[in-house]
Amino acid sequence: MKNYLYNNILRIGAVFLFALSGVMAQKAGAVPTRAEVDVNFTWDVSALFASDADWDAAFREAEKLEIAFSRYEGKLGKNGLTLLECLKFNDKAGLLLDRLSSYASRKADVDLGNTENQARKQKIRGLYTKISKASAFIDPEILAISPKKLNKFLKKNEGLKVYSFYLDELSRVQDHILSKKEEDLLALAGKATRGASTTYGILTNTDFKWGMIEDEDSNSVEMTGRRYFRYTSSSDRRVRHDAYMEVYVPYSNHIKTLTSLIATQLNTNIFYMQARNYETTLERALDGPNIPTSVYHNLIDGVNNNLEPLHRWAEMKKSILMVDELHPYDTYAPLFPSVDKKYTYEEAQVLVKEAFTPLGAEILGIVDRAFKERWIDVYENAGKRGGAYSSGIYGVHPYILMNFDGTLNSVMTLAHELGHTIHSFLTNSTQPYVNSNYATFNAEVASTINEALVMDYLLERAETDEEKLSLLQQYIQDIGSTFYRQTRFAEFELALYKMAENDEPLTSDAFNEVFGEIYSKYWGPVMVIGDEEKLSWSRIPHFYYNYYVYAYATSFAASQMLAQDIKEQGQPAVDRLIKFLSSGGSDAPLELLKLAGADLSTPAPFEATAKKMDSLIDQMEQILAKKKE
Repeated sequence: MKNYLYNNILRIGAVFLFALSGVMAQKAGAVPTRAEVDVNFTWDVSALFASDADWDAAFREAEKLEIAFSRYEGKLGKNGLTLLECLKFNDKAGLLLDRLSSYASRKADVDLGNTENQARKQKIRGLYTKISKASAFIDPEILAISPKKLNKFLKKNEGLKVYSFYLDELSRVQDHILSKKEEDLLALAGKATRGASTTYGILTNTDFKWGMIEDEDSNSVEMTGRRYFRYTSSSDRRVRHDAYMEVYVPYSNHIKTLTSLIATQLNTNIFYMQARNYETTLERALDGPNIPTSVYHNLIDGVNNNLEPLHRWAEMKKSILMVDELHPYDTYAPLFPSVDKKYTYEEAQVLVKEAFTPLGAEILGIVDRAFKERWIDVYENAGKRGGAYSSGIYGVHPYILMNFDGTLNSVMTLAHELGHTIHSFLTNSTQPYVNSNYATFNAEVASTINEALVMDYLLERAETDEEKLSLLQQYIQDIGSTFYRQTRFAEFELALYKMAENDEPLTSDAFNEVFGEIYSKYWGPVMVIGDEEKLSWSRIPHFYYNYYVYAYATSFAASQMLAQDIKEQGQPAVDRLIKFLSSGGSDAPLELLKLAGADLSTPAPFEATAKKMDSLIDQMEQILAKKKE
């Protein structure tokens, strides 16, 4: 079976982990139970299955798929009709598994303590592994058909044209598809090779013992990974320092285990690299979605050639904060703490819709449906998963999980996840199922375009210099954390895999040294780092997702260009964007982005993003200079 489900799980998982590490804010007071949350602010999963009993019945039907695939095995080269029937059946299986998985995940994510919900997630993952093994014959058998014979099938069977891109992609990667027996073994290995990521999650989310710090009011509070951003964004430098130092204690205490886990992950992907006959892990990771490795290297080179705005930002922060030394715990320090605007969810809805006005009626209609038809699970409740994500389900509608807390970060998160939702909805409404799984390379474009539109909207309507300065800081930090930080992670990840591929020792000391050197290079001489920041690689869950982080930076760069096009060109740019968002996975990701007007095979988008950051710093300096007059 084609990896629709697993790819979707990875994409959603990584989006969640990013949100958890970057936009989570801790809510004060008692957390309501699920039953205490107004149902209008919870998602409605009945569009997937009306009840648990219906899910159970559908799961029993899905179990039959494993055996049902056998009727096609060994017969795909017989005639075009048999091939078409098999591919349609494969789609049917994928659709059912997607829906089963979505229901199980949606129910589990709002009540992590419910063992029945967790059991459903485990059952569907186990079934997916079985069906992947049962359908592993499909790709090898198709590749065994001669090109001449396959073209004959396509001419005689109109229905096969839907699968043209899928068949072309198979041909492109045929040197990396193995025999039926070997594909069976790789399918079986799936469960075991995901162990490092699973163990990392359990270790950091359940087994870590966190220490205590004093907050701004001298209250003793427990420091946790979820509270990290809350306290390192404090106006009180003592709180920032204490939170920063304390968060690294459990990582330092478990550094040998964490080093072993990341080494296991590296070696796992080297195993798949070698099994599928690739030269490097980067080549394997990017070849699947058909992205040239030059894009990855161009990103790193492009950012390294444009580090001056980040260095300039570090110098500016040091000056405004009036500190002798700038440390990593000052990264998210509010420079203008007098502005702390809060938003109700209803106000956030209005703000987002007004900011999205340039996108036109079609996209605004999707947003309206998301708000009115309970596609969004809005508020925190006891036992609910942290962070945020959007999950696109073919044939139904996307679902958004949030933990809205009234901050600007929550407003931006709503805009971000609506971008994913718009992308998934347009793709699923336009493309056949086989082309609906768009690459992670393109996944963050719509979401970050939305963020840019909201931020530009807020800046244009800022009522005071203080409000504008606060928004400018937010915008600059978004570029720093998404464009520069994620590229820094991408450069570190590439260095890790080079070490592993060259059989160099995979030790915490080696990882610390590389991470520290790259961190210092990016932030420049103003930033003073200690041993804690060198350990920071151990806090980043993205490194268990196999070259995922670079896509944040490339998408961000593309979206900045496209948002500017929309602002300057209007409807023609919107039409190009909708065409891109409706194209799903129907072509190579780079080609699809070109439909929207962004070419990431050139350094232009990366240079433009750096210039954008420079211009925002210019605006901040102008306002500050005026205030001094």
